[in-house]
Amino acid sequence: MKSATSATYYNGLSVAPTTLTVSIDKLGTALILLTTEGIVGRWELTDSRFEETGDTLSIRNSKFPGTLIVISDPFFSKTLFSIIRNNGRVQHYSLASKLGMARISILTIGILSLLAAGYFFLLPYLAEKSVALLPDSVDSYIGDAFLETFLEEHTIDSTKTKYLDEFAAELELDNSIPIQFNVVESDEVNAFALPNGQIVIFTGILKDMESPDQLVGLLAHEVSHINLRHSTKMLCRSLAGYLLFSLVFNDNNGIVGVMTENAQELQFLSYSRNFEREADEKGLAILMKNQIDPTGMVKLFEALEAAEDQSLPEIISSHPLTKDRKENMRKIISRTPYEIRINKKLQALFEQLTENDQ
Repeated sequence: MKSATSATYYNGLSVAPTTLTVSIDKLGTALILLTTEGIVGRWELTDSRFEETGDTLSIRNSKFPGTLIVISDPFFSKTLFSIIRNNGRVQHYSLASKLGMARISILTIGILSLLAAGYFFLLPYLAEKSVALLPDSVDSYIGDAFLETFLEEHTIDSTKTKYLDEFAAELELDNSIPIQFNVVESDEVNAFALPNGQIVIFTGILKDMESPDQLVGLLAHEVSHINLRHSTKMLCRSLAGYLLFSLVFNDNNGIVGVMTENAQELQFLSYSRNFEREADEKGLAILMKNQIDPTGMVKLFEALEAAEDQSLPEIISSHPLTKDRKENMRKIISRTPYEIRINKKLQALFEQLTENDQ
């Protein structure tokens, strides 16, 4: 164990260094500095900062700004770090300097990985949760912006839209906001809900339905997406970085602006498995409440699954239909008591909706 060594000293006033002797006091709490002229100084270890590069140890002291001691004696450095570790006074930068470049690189990569994980996973999660802080008017702006462009490129079947309005009026959909329907003339087997309460049904999906129970299941599922604000949450996740910037600067108008400008991104987003499961289960509860055969939800999945071979656009509700989702529905139905009531008006309206589409 080496407790004293020769060192180079810079006083911060002159570029010319001087040579002095550095030793560790008997208590291991300070460095004793002795110049060639016999002048003695004392640097408390708690006031000192250590940085080791190779065999060179640089020491600075907060009580003497601008000063620097440079030691090129690895044996002394080893003794010094051993003493201050035992005294519990090792500072973070001195520990880092002892780690070596390889370990520092690994540590740096680890920190960067955590930051990246936070950006790609934690930030979107927080952005999704922040939807609770956004007023419902934001949902209206987003939905209106999307629908305006969408309807310019598609044709509405006004007759079937009227029948669908009458069909939905026979049901208690438990919607949290007013719902409006649009039946679009298209062979696409698809339907989607917008955050402003608009539900769009393609004639292609009506063509594949065999009973009103399936249509009720579809409407209940899409209404549940609206009630749970799923599409707004998904848009927030995709725009997490922009939203964070607006929140940092307390720019509420900026948040609304960014989300409205990016409303068309909805057509490229797909709901998460959790969102789909939530909408499935809430939708199934609506069927049972209306005394509609709950197996209509399962039959709806089967009809859509049969159409999966077609090339479908990714537009909000274009979600993969899995066996797990159907099995989840069957399990809930098997353990939940329910009653079925025949509604002749629903049957008649369903036949008008699907007329010439069978």
